[in-house]
Amino acid sequence: MSALWVNPAVGVAGDMLLAALLDAGADPEAVRATVAELPVPGWSLDAGPTTRRGLTATSVVVTAPDGVHHRSWSTIDAMLAAADLPGPVRDGARATFERLARAEAHVHGIDVDEVHFHEVGAIDAIVDVVGTWAALHDLGDPRVTSAPVGLGIGTVRMAHGTVPVPAPATLELLEGHPTAPLTVDGRPVERETATPTGVALLTTMAAAWGPLPAGTIRGVGRGAGTWDPAGHANVVTVVRYEPADEAGADRWPAASVEAVVVETNVDDVTPEVLGHVISLALELGADDAWVLPVTMKKSRPGHQVRVLCRPALVPAVRRLLATETGTLGLREWAVTKHELERRTTKVLVDGHTVGIKVGPYGAKPEHDDVAAAARALDRPLRDVADEALAAFRARRSG
Repeated sequence: MSALWVNPAVGVAGDMLLAALLDAGADPEAVRATVAELPVPGWSLDAGPTTRRGLTATSVVVTAPDGVHHRSWSTIDAMLAAADLPGPVRDGARATFERLARAEAHVHGIDVDEVHFHEVGAIDAIVDVVGTWAALHDLGDPRVTSAPVGLGIGTVRMAHGTVPVPAPATLELLEGHPTAPLTVDGRPVERETATPTGVALLTTMAAAWGPLPAGTIRGVGRGAGTWDPAGHANVVTVVRYEPADEAGADRWPAASVEAVVVETNVDDVTPEVLGHVISLALELGADDAWVLPVTMKKSRPGHQVRVLCRPALVPAVRRLLATETGTLGLREWAVTKHELERRTTKVLVDGHTVGIKVGPYGAKPEHDDVAAAARALDRPLRDVADEALAAFRARRSG
């Protein structure tokens, strides 16, 4: 099962992360095709080899003749929600921009819905964010661990004027995460080494922080920043590795994924509507959704509708439950979600392809594939599922 370790020891920016993932093996054409689903025409994404202080790396350049640099968070969020993006890409990009928006709102003392992005609102920044999540998705959505972020000092010119480095929003985003001062020859680097976009991406992507975990290295990528100082190689390094699987080790990850449960009780909604709500929640990108029978006040039979989702999706889930069920109230709370590594492979059953979802403790045929094969072959569903699983086990043992 693949995993990814990021080393931002000399800093991090959105274009550096994207370049590092491309250098590590993500397909540039797949990334471009994913970003092309956004309603923002006219951009181009070029990636190519370069060097920084003798180290080979990849650099990316996003060209976008965009006259609009001030986009609100709600505008960008709506754009991402409406785009035909893979679920992990859409959710990751939305969570990144929401994290940025909340940081900006806290810095400027305004409500999050009033946040207007300046540099981050430009098309090149949007392409960097969505492109980075698309590259991570192309690499198989690996679990990400990050080393501490290297920070410079000084000042930087931004839309609001000259501000200290690290920038205020960057510091907000880094709250609770490890950092280290960036020094060269014992002296601090007087430069913005970590940008708000890069830090927002990294803190959203990383499930854990620390040194390179134990495992087998499968690949290395380096992403170059536009700055090429004389004192150090300005690159972000990513390492693809296979985690060590020690005998008897607990395969449940020590780190968790932030998630939220949103629920409501209803006693006047038909089963047809409840099923529709579940389908819509999953289409939105929810991790899971389900309905439980409950006994409500006055001993009325009713249903409890629950949706498990990432924090960035909560506003959309609230709207869905309210509009589709007519409920007058919701409850929600943060939960700890542990995700086991998984992959998908395929087998053939009498010429029909069936996907097999494989985890550390077992494997299961994909129901839709089994059902399609069973219909085409005019065979019982259970027989086709059993044969698919047997084919997978035979191939694995062979």
